[in-house]
Amino acid sequence: MKPETSILSLVPSGSAHRVHGNRSVALPGVMVDILTTRKIELQQWELRRLNDPYWRLYWPMNEGGIVEIDGTRTLLKTGHVYLIPPHTTFSTTTSRPFTKWYAHFNLGPAADRAAPGIHRFSTTAHMRSLLKSLVRLGKRQEEVRFPWSAIQLVTEAVQCLPESVWEKQRLDARVQKAMDFMHQHLGLKLSAEQIARHAGLSVRNLNHLFQQELQQPPMRVLLDYRLDEACRLLRHTEESIEAIAEQCGLVNRHYFSRMLRQYRSTSPAAYREESL
Repeated sequence: MKPETSILSLVPSGSAHRVHGNRSVALPGVMVDILTTRKIELQQWELRRLNDPYWRLYWPMNEGGIVEIDGTRTLLKTGHVYLIPPHTTFSTTTSRPFTKWYAHFNLGPAADRAAPGIHRFSTTAHMRSLLKSLVRLGKRQEEVRFPWSAIQLVTEAVQCLPESVWEKQRLDARVQKAMDFMHQHLGLKLSAEQIARHAGLSVRNLNHLFQQELQQPPMRVLLDYRLDEACRLLRHTEESIEAIAEQCGLVNRHYFSRMLRQYRSTSPAAYREESL
């Protein structure tokens, strides 16, 4: 058992606050960012090799939806919930009209690196009660500001995932520190020197570790983070393409469009149009 760590202060020197005690448990922080939760009645559901930077949760109300990944077709069955991690390339079709609840969400830069695929779980009694709560919210006439039950539903489903899904997270701590720094400062003009300094590395060692752990240089990882965030904003907000480019550190609309075409084979306008 690890010894307890004495904490003399958690606040800056000179502060009026005082903290003194022992830390016996310290768990990492987590996030659940619900982008949208909807019920949709589909006559047709034809998606072709879709690949998005966020998780998808599907809960079919009747059978008819089909998801295809790498040539394997999965029929969405009632009584089950399905999770698709970010950056899973998949297509869909329908055998008949069907209805489903779905959620798009993110879990933070580490958990969003889960292995691609589709995962099916039987719904629990608690999940079904949460869905009933969402149904009741959906029937209310006034605007719903905080559908908290959607967060509960997502977290319960995510906890069903096998440990193997998270194996991609096991990175060198210095690489993870650099990645966290990049993710937290997407709007800034970051240099390799700044990222390396934050991780306690030289630029040469930073490049070596990123190639070893991720098979990509750090500035390419930073670009992927920026494009991921830009795609989320395109799909789930009404902000202008110019504002999204600036917010994500992509300089301007022209550069944003060029990078999205080069690395995602689409344009900002086309990607946004897909969500309609």
